[in-house]
Amino acid sequence: VPHRTAPAVAGADGPHPLVASLAALPPREAPALALEFEGDSWAQVVGPDGRVLEQALMHAGDRRTYAAGEVEAVVLGNAGAVRVSSRGRDTDLAPYLRANVARFTVSSDGSLAPAAD
Repeated sequence: VPHRTAPAVAGADGPHPLVASLAALPPREAPALALEFEGDSWAQVVGPDGRVLEQALMHAGDRRTYAAGEVEAVVLGNAGAVRVSSRGRDTDLAPYLRANVARFTVSSDGSLAPAAD
């Protein structure tokens, strides 16, 4: 049976075995806000400077994520078709709903609050 050696990489002082690291990558932080569309829904996402970041009809399978401090306000039409999570935790949209339209603000830490009418 032939003897197997690790592949070698040439260095200034000759070949050295190539060693791969199996160290785990640091865990990724959950986005401050994630919107997962399970059906058609109209979405408007506004940044803290008032600029519209997203305003479109979204479809099943669409997903948007936002970092902390990136979003100030969100309006979702057909909100029942949208799964909203804040910092990796699903959010109940009931406090923000009126006629299947959800309106809420997002604080810099990603927590949600009802939008002012």
